[in-house]
Amino acid sequence: MAVYDMEMVLEWAKVFPENADMGDPKGNRVAKAVADKGGQFIVNAYFTDESQIDKLIEEGLNPKPMNSDRIIEGNEVFGIGKYMKMKRMVQDVKTFTDRFGKEFTKDYGGAPNIVDLRDGLENKRRWSFEEDGPLGNGTKARVQFETYANGSGVRLLNVGVLELAEYATAEPVDTWATGV
Repeated sequence: MAVYDMEMVLEWAKVFPENADMGDPKGNRVAKAVADKGGQFIVNAYFTDESQIDKLIEEGLNPKPMNSDRIIEGNEVFGIGKYMKMKRMVQDVKTFTDRFGKEFTKDYGGAPNIVDLRDGLENKRRWSFEEDGPLGNGTKARVQFETYANGSGVRLLNVGVLELAEYATAEPVDTWATGV
């Protein structure tokens, strides 16, 4: 298990309890699986330099876990246009046995810590979804994550907002008026 801290650009940041991806029990296979597991916090984290990807692969990140690309070509407007999907389950309690045969549990889930670093590290404070709002596409942040399972898994740990991109909602299309 290795922990990384990288400057990245965020897209589709569902990292708060208020906007977590809870899936859909009546949706497609993926949406049902997310709902069955109790939801997830998820973000597309874009790399800002090719050397970040090189370092991760050099240090053991599996670039094709379960035959799927870990590094995905995305929107060229964000960072270098390549991102990694980072998740953290809403609930993720695992039971283990220690070397003495005693069972213990560890919770790998819950919302990641989100802090405001816009006024520098010495003035950091917890992000308030209510007061500060959601993170818009293009938000620049320090993203802390860990790899596990021999580089096949990636788990989001913390996000430090460096530069906020305002969250914008898509305007609904009036299909009656447009005839679409």
